Amino acid sequence: MKIVFFGDSITEGCFEILNINGTPEILRDPPSGYAARVAKALPARFPDIPFVFVNRGKSGDATDAALGRLASDVLAEHPDLVICCFGLNDAGYRDPALFAARLSEIFVRLQEGGAKVVYMTPNMMNRYVSPEVHDGVLATARECAACQNDGTFDRYMEAAIAAAHAHGIPVADAYARWKELDRYGVDTTALLCNRINHPTRKMHALFADVLLEVLGTEGVIVSDSL
Repeated sequence: MKIVFFGDSITEGCFEILNINGTPEILRDPPSGYAARVAKALPARFPDIPFVFVNRGKSGDATDAALGRLASDVLAEHPDLVICCFGLNDAGYRDPALFAARLSEIFVRLQEGGAKVVYMTPNMMNRYVSPEVHDGVLATARECAACQNDGTFDRYMEAAIAAAHAHGIPVADAYARWKELDRYGVDTTALLCNRINHPTRKMHALFADVLLEVLGTEGVIVSDSL
């Protein structure tokens, strides 16, 4: 069974923003990301299924760019299952309906290509601008905090989940877990290693747990999918 992980920097495995001679540089650590964790866990849970895993996460991607590389990066792999995780970069457009429409197009094209699809919601963005944020990305931190705090990103997730349900696609709702932590008073910004939108390695374990729960209970991973 071939599984493709399709998404942005979270899927790619991007973490801290380092200060390299005054320039912000993203630290990439794919082995610590949720995709690698799932790729390690599934063969142990389903030992009778031969798996192939492909990571097609790309830092900075929104759904418009994702549509542009869908054929070459995903459909060309002839996947049995595609895990989609988008939303963080789309939020800059402040247009949930546009995001849902583009996401729906991705879903339709994947399903027409013969793949099963699971949509995984991303994490919360920062609630405030941390003093740890690199000067080079302060504007991004301010914009992300505004988007999170004014309810825009909540509306994005609502639109995305509705789009997934409309196409019969299971949802691994990691965002709901983050919101629950937020309601309990957890400083969710501290759970972002760049203090903007990249979850810590520990929080990638949460993504993997949410995704594995859906894969195990929704009947997505079955022997007859080989």
